[in-house]
Amino acid sequence: MTSSSTRFLHLFGSMFFLFAGYGLFLNSAGVRLAQMGVSNIAIGALNASFFVGAALSTVAAHRIVSRVGHIRSFGVFGALFAMAALGHLMVNQLWAWGALRAVLGFCYFSLLMVVESWFTERSAPHKRVKVLALYNLVYYVAFTAGIGLLSLKLSSNHIFTLAAILVMAAMLPVGLTRMAEPDLPPRQRISLPRLLSITPLALVGSFLGGLMVNGFFTMSSVFLLQQGMNLKQISFNLTLAMIGGFCAQLPLARLSNRYGRRNIILLCAVLTALVSVGVLLAMWQWPRQNPLPHYVAATVFGVTLFALYSLSLARANDVLPNNMNTVEVSRSLLFSYGLGSLVSPLILGVAMEQVYRYGFYGVYAASAMILLLVAIQQKPVPQAKRSVFVGMPGDTSPVLADLDPRNEAGADEPFDEQLAQQHAEQVFDEAADERLPENDTGETDDAAPTAHAETAAPNAGTDADTAAEDSPPKP
Repeated sequence: MTSSSTRFLHLFGSMFFLFAGYGLFLNSAGVRLAQMGVSNIAIGALNASFFVGAALSTVAAHRIVSRVGHIRSFGVFGALFAMAALGHLMVNQLWAWGALRAVLGFCYFSLLMVVESWFTERSAPHKRVKVLALYNLVYYVAFTAGIGLLSLKLSSNHIFTLAAILVMAAMLPVGLTRMAEPDLPPRQRISLPRLLSITPLALVGSFLGGLMVNGFFTMSSVFLLQQGMNLKQISFNLTLAMIGGFCAQLPLARLSNRYGRRNIILLCAVLTALVSVGVLLAMWQWPRQNPLPHYVAATVFGVTLFALYSLSLARANDVLPNNMNTVEVSRSLLFSYGLGSLVSPLILGVAMEQVYRYGFYGVYAASAMILLLVAIQQKPVPQAKRSVFVGMPGDTSPVLADLDPRNEAGADEPFDEQLAQQHAEQVFDEAADERLPENDTGETDDAAPTAHAETAAPNAGTDADTAAEDSPPKP
């Protein structure tokens, strides 16, 4: 273990408890409501309220931390989270649960922001890739552990109590830390319509990634429960998605470095659409209690969807100048991912209520087709112009964008929308010029091997900390 990871060991321990509590609550919240006979639309609205709180966190949490400091803020957010979780035991009104879940979302993402600011401020630039890789590893392991708790058939009282215990356990390492408090980076704003004109595939990909990933975690347990599956089967189904997502990170990173982000996004969209349609056909032919089609779909969804945000972020970095800092672009794409997470329970709730058995996978088939159509219309980026792939989780705070190692090697120019637009147009014009003569010989630039591209996926190897330095320069 590196010196940086050893120094952050207590912070990683805090993150483990946070992610475990998040995995438990996010996937089990709808189960109890479904068992109570609440409509799918109401369940979707209540799950969406969690992400409403997450959106409020991006506005207010920064001010709170700036005024009272990181450690005190972490204690305040942790206490509020525990109070809101335990408050579910005292009220049964759905509107009250919606308000409490908004508080939970606000506190959870505020807690993330506090811890992640330590990572970004105190990690050495040449060690940030390894810190980020360990962050991803802790996320997948802890989130899967939280999902595993769902199989214990806990009552709703036990679920909320255990979620509060896990968050309070996360407060202990931070409260005992001796590290100096970091400075929060200043907030800046980018116009999303302007970003859409610069890199539409990245913006649409991040939005649909949030929609499909968090839609899966918030509503799939409700859907599968209505299809006759028990809690152990539902927990196993969710675990398959996490395993598939984790194992696919490095292969997708290497494939995207070689064949381009656009082509890999196309591949992910095609596979998602085919599997969704396939499961719909299987549900029409097979008995509803058969879990096998859902297991297959969960595994494929983990492989194809969990890396969509990272692929979208890499696509945005491909079309921007190499010396331009892209932190604010990353935050804008993360905001787009959050918007998708916010609307996904609402869309799925309505679809499941109106179409019942076929609504859930119908939404995924339609979303994948939209992504497919958008990707087809975009031009590939030449291999010499591509940046490196860095595995970045989508369910984080905007602060983690500063940990991206692609902003360390000479990226000292602030983001400029006009320059970014001009550079993106130049990249695509050069791509079109390069492909014209190659079409006569039947060769494509995407098939050329990548000599220098390195990746920083969650399970990256020992050379991950040099990925940003070894990436091919953009002219």
